[in-house]
This record gives sequence, structure tokens and C-alpha cells, in this order.
Amino acid sequence: MTTEKNVSVPEELLTAMADAARAEGKTPDQLFEEAGRKLLAQRRLRRLGRYGQAQSRRLGIRPRDVPRLIAESRRERRG
Repeated sequence: MTTEKNVSVPEELLTAMADAARAEGKTPDQLFEEAGRKLLAQRRLRRLGRYGQAQSRRLGIRPRDVPRLIAESRRERRG
């Protein structure tokens, strides 16, 4: 279910999005929704990356350790 909300968008952005949507055979609403979902996904990915970097620093894992750790993990899972 969608909810209609009013959002303030600069006129030039609205025009550009409407043009891009028309070129793709979409509505501006669809294009804005897609852009919003992508933005949120990118932000989640950046948060996850920062978390992973902090964990690797905390555990003393360096980039050169990663292939070995992956191989060890796969061996353990195979039994």
C-alpha cells in the first residue's frame, strides 16, 4: 500500500527527474521511489562497511589475512 505525502523538491530536480522518468517509460513517482531505495541501500552498505572495518581493526585482521581466513572458514564448514 502506498501513502501519498507532499515533498518539497527543487524545480530543476523535479524537471530532470520527470524527463528521465519519461525517457525510461516510468512515472516520476516510480523514479523517485527507485532513487530513494538505492540511496537507503547505499547507506546501509556504507554502515556495514564501517562496522566491518571496525571489527577487523579490533580483531587485528589485515587485508592480507582475508584470503587465508576465508579458506580456513570454508574448510571448517566442510568438516
